[in-house]
Amino acid sequence: MSKHIYKKNGFTIVELLIAASISISTFAVAFSLIQIALKGNRIQENQLGLKGRINDALDFIVDDVNKGNRIIDDEDDIKEENINCSFPDQNGESFLFGISLPDQALVKDDYIPDGSFNLYQVECPITYTLRPSKFNEKKSFILERFGPRFNSKGYFISTAYEEYKSSTILDGISSGTNYLKIECPEIDEGWNPLKTVQGISFCTDKNNKSIQLQIEAKDLQKGLENNPSNVISSITAFSRIQDDRQIRTLPSLTSESEAPKCFGSYCCWLGACLKSNKITYMIDKSYSMNKDYEQHPNGVIMNGQWTEISPSRISPIINGNYLLDSAKITLKQAINKLPTSDLVASGREIYLQVIAFDNSSEYLFPSGPQELTRDNKSLAIAFINSLSPDIQKSNPWDGLCSSLEEDKVGQVILLTDGTPNEDGSPDNLEGGCVGEDGNYAEIIEDYNLNVRSQTPTGSLIIDTISYFHNFCERRTNYRNSNWLGLISNGAESECVHIK
Repeated sequence: MSKHIYKKNGFTIVELLIAASISISTFAVAFSLIQIALKGNRIQENQLGLKGRINDALDFIVDDVNKGNRIIDDEDDIKEENINCSFPDQNGESFLFGISLPDQALVKDDYIPDGSFNLYQVECPITYTLRPSKFNEKKSFILERFGPRFNSKGYFISTAYEEYKSSTILDGISSGTNYLKIECPEIDEGWNPLKTVQGISFCTDKNNKSIQLQIEAKDLQKGLENNPSNVISSITAFSRIQDDRQIRTLPSLTSESEAPKCFGSYCCWLGACLKSNKITYMIDKSYSMNKDYEQHPNGVIMNGQWTEISPSRISPIINGNYLLDSAKITLKQAINKLPTSDLVASGREIYLQVIAFDNSSEYLFPSGPQELTRDNKSLAIAFINSLSPDIQKSNPWDGLCSSLEEDKVGQVILLTDGTPNEDGSPDNLEGGCVGEDGNYAEIIEDYNLNVRSQTPTGSLIIDTISYFHNFCERRTNYRNSNWLGLISNGAESECVHIK
């Protein structure tokens, strides 16, 4: 019997182990490459997402700047127009900048078909701040906006600072400052130096109309070996709204040294600017200033004459508010702008009085004008807030005549919407004043010329603001009266019409 021995091909155990090792190594390398690729894609995806969030935040700020009058780069200037303006400071916020806003329409109906507008005064600027984040182990900061809220159509819901809200614009702002920063134009080209607060750097031009802004933020998501990637983005914005401070016409002054200045410009109330540091404001609070008073004659000037139009009787609105409310808001702003005694040199202190009148006069300081301290400024704001219209009769003469004999009054600014009257009778322009009887305008002129001008106090400057109706000139109102123009006929006095 023959035997056949067959040779079988195959792998030895050693060969199998070697092949397995090679396969495992290949798979490991491939897996590692896939992980690197996925990690790279994830990093790129996170960076793109972070870049988009930063750009969204920058676009939001640009929109605010475009709608503003000017940029505020000094925290102290936030209270420039309203001493109550501030921003939340409960979490260690750092001030970045603010944006002063012009008057705003709140709804579409505020744009009236005849081309006029109902505009509401924005009481405080928008402020942008940086606060530390409390919700991440990696130290970072949050960019916050504090300002008026707005609806889905872009209209502000309210312009009152009491209704301002904080909102988070961007989180993950870097805590360090060691990054490549933007290059701002030179100082001699009209720009301020670069400011850096954590991961935000910016500079503004000296007119506070332009800003160059840079943000560095980091991705705080885990899963990337706790090594967040940083992204930097920048933008330039410019205010498109004119800044009245840059085009204000300064009043002609005989003694510029006596005129107080408000943050680099002259202090004005509705176009009547201060020419003395001894100022008395007089505000009409009679019932015709009330929003419920709907009997103001309505008309226009046609062919040089006042002509009634339809509706023949209205309750007028100025800057989005009824007469007394509008007057109170603007007077508070004017007083808030005045520098207090701690901010001026000795001898330049302001002496303030506020007189509210209807049939009688109510004085802020019954004992006479007082030096403008911080406390007295607060008292003045509270006094104005408390004013309400009750009596129809209007008598400005008591306050005006008492001011004539007061050596701490150098200028009076008087605001009213009508004429002095008794129960609807014609103009009441005659009576007793500074010991004389007769026409008030003539008595005031004579006293100024022959008595006050001979004293160190000098003549009293009397500026008047004719509110809604124009009583500065005849033929410009339904009564053919220029009584405000008559009492403001002095060399430095003027009558302003506001409608």
